[in-house]
Amino acid sequence: MGFETARVKSAHRRLISMGLLWAAGMLCGCMPSLPEGDQLTIICPAEYDITFANNTRGLPLDNLLKSTVASEKQLRHLKRFIRVDQTITGRPLYSGNQVRLLIDGPMAYEAMFEAMRKATHHIHLETFILDDEEIGQEFAEVLIERRQAGVEVRLVYDAFGILNAEDAFFDRLREHGIQLYKFNPLDPTENLQVWQMNERHHRKILVVDGRVAFAGGMNISSVYAHSSFGPPMGMPKLKNRWRDTHLRLDGPVVAEFQTLFLTLWGKLHETAPLTGPEYFPDLPPTGSKLVQVMVSAAGDEEEVDIYKVFLAAFHQAENRIWITQGYFSPDQRFLNVLKNAARRGVDVRLLLPGATDSWITISSSQAHYSELLRAGVRVFERKDALQHAKSAVVDGIWSTVGSSNLDYRSFLHANEANAVIYGSEFASRMEDMFRADQKENVEIMPADWKKRSLIQRSAEVFGSMFDYWL
Repeated sequence: MGFETARVKSAHRRLISMGLLWAAGMLCGCMPSLPEGDQLTIICPAEYDITFANNTRGLPLDNLLKSTVASEKQLRHLKRFIRVDQTITGRPLYSGNQVRLLIDGPMAYEAMFEAMRKATHHIHLETFILDDEEIGQEFAEVLIERRQAGVEVRLVYDAFGILNAEDAFFDRLREHGIQLYKFNPLDPTENLQVWQMNERHHRKILVVDGRVAFAGGMNISSVYAHSSFGPPMGMPKLKNRWRDTHLRLDGPVVAEFQTLFLTLWGKLHETAPLTGPEYFPDLPPTGSKLVQVMVSAAGDEEEVDIYKVFLAAFHQAENRIWITQGYFSPDQRFLNVLKNAARRGVDVRLLLPGATDSWITISSSQAHYSELLRAGVRVFERKDALQHAKSAVVDGIWSTVGSSNLDYRSFLHANEANAVIYGSEFASRMEDMFRADQKENVEIMPADWKKRSLIQRSAEVFGSMFDYWL
């Protein structure tokens, strides 16, 4: 079969599968919904005891936090962020971490390959998309080489996210002893729970030897092979250029990502999660970063922590909210929090895609522009590369990078994981990255937006009808 023919067949399979997902969701009588009303009221007294997972030295709270901010005012604001986030998630705060910001595919993949090649006991990998092109093949070679060296390799991927890959690619991994799990198969002969087909596994986590973790928005695909800041020599501007962000984390918080993977692996295989020092080695401090993890669970409306934490952070914002997103179709409550922040003088900016792999997602996002612009929110679109990053920075002290989009699918129908990093030093790097990205975007001016065509307005109305299912 020729390459182009295979890709056309893959595209057809993807379209058919999208239809199946929508149909399964529509036919399901119990569709999860986001919290409403006062369910999101956060009562967090000032004396709330912030929980550290690893404050082994018993240092006073202020001593642990002061070094991460520049003033007493920022310290008070930071403690409020942390207290509210912990009230929502119930997850501990990890101190003493090193967090490296990985901008674009080449930087992220280089760091991931380097870590995996040094693995001595295990490699645990979760991804949504796993293609069998150049980058996927390179991942396969590294995983196979490490497996042949005796390293345990476990891999979870989403059934919808691997539609572009051929079965032979996974057969080869399996033949070399790599343990694979395909999340929620789309073939009814493989998955009798048709009503759960709309639930997807969207997390992107890599844990090596329980000592280093990677997380963010980056899939395993050759669309990330080149930097999005300026096309490679001789390459058209839009071809194979996706803008994304990932993290490398070293230090005590790695245990949290390991727990996420092993809990999922145990659940999928109906066994107790793996334990022991081989999987949870001693993790001494490696840096000064404070990190907390937030998650959402597919199909569980009781576990929508990412949605709640975002709302709480934006509600508390005093100076600025800078968001970079690949898919932006939130509910009205989410939009209202952003609009209210802008109206009280907060600098709210959104960097969104102007080109995408799905036109309906752009139309769905654009359906919300008018009300955001009227409230004073600044909206930017990137058209020379596909914007796929999922990050935000608030008030120069609260930052997040992860897999979650700002839409119903990520909040309700997908397994997601984001890292929240507290402190001004990392937030400064996030803001520098945001400014560099903003230069590559075109701002949507309110006066020009009012002049858009009737065809575009109609597309927005149509796209907004599918907000819940995108």
